[in-house]
Amino acid sequence: MKTLVLYSTKTGNTQKIAQAIASETNSELVRVANPEPTSDVNLVDYDLIFVGTGIRAGNPFPEMVSYLKTLDLHEPKTFAIFLTWGGAGKTNQIVSGKVRAILKEKNQNILDGFFSSYGKWDMRRTNHPNNEDINAAKIWAQNTINNI
Repeated sequence: MKTLVLYSTKTGNTQKIAQAIASETNSELVRVANPEPTSDVNLVDYDLIFVGTGIRAGNPFPEMVSYLKTLDLHEPKTFAIFLTWGGAGKTNQIVSGKVRAILKEKNQNILDGFFSSYGKWDMRRTNHPNNEDINAAKIWAQNTINNI
């Protein structure tokens, strides 16, 4: 199975989780830093695509939203969602739903559930993502692949 990890990050939190998932699953790792699809990556080549974003003001990062909205895949791909967040309310569930809705609108297959990890948020979560978070991401990613 050929896998890809797409992620957007502002502070490096999502990047840490993305790198852990990529190393655990031997996946290519691509940062989405602007809305245009990167010419280096053809999503058609992948069986499973992990999509990760941080959360700002209850929304996924705008560059990831724009990128996903520009996808033009002729056949459905399978996506798994991961997030980093500060822990405010249920924003991780809300943002997962927003990412899911974008992909569903594009007729893509989205696996049930999602992975979320705390990220450093002001002074409240200064030690996240930590080794425990990174190990949990690796386990989730491997289980995701094993369950397909």
